[in-house]
Amino acid sequence: MSTIAPSFEEYDFDRGDHVRTDWTHGDGPLDEVVGTVAQISRSGGNVIVSVEADDDQYPEHSIYGGTHDCAPEWVETIEQS
Repeated sequence: MSTIAPSFEEYDFDRGDHVRTDWTHGDGPLDEVVGTVAQISRSGGNVIVSVEADDDQYPEHSIYGGTHDCAPEWVETIEQS
C-alpha cells in the first residue's frame, strides 16, 4: 500500500478547477456533481478527490451537499469561459 501523497501533477485537473463528476456510484440523489476541486489525498491506498459541490446542486434544506469525495477517474474538467 502506497503512503506517498498523490499530486495534482498526475491528473488533468487541479485545486480550484471547476469540474463535473460522474456520481452514479456515489451516495445521494444525483448522477453527477458539479463543483470545485478542493483537495486530493490518499485513503486506504486509493486516491480521493474532494469536490465542493456548487450551491445550486441540491434543493434548500437538503441533507446532501458540501464536499463530495470521489475517484479521480470520475472527474472531468469543465472549460471556463
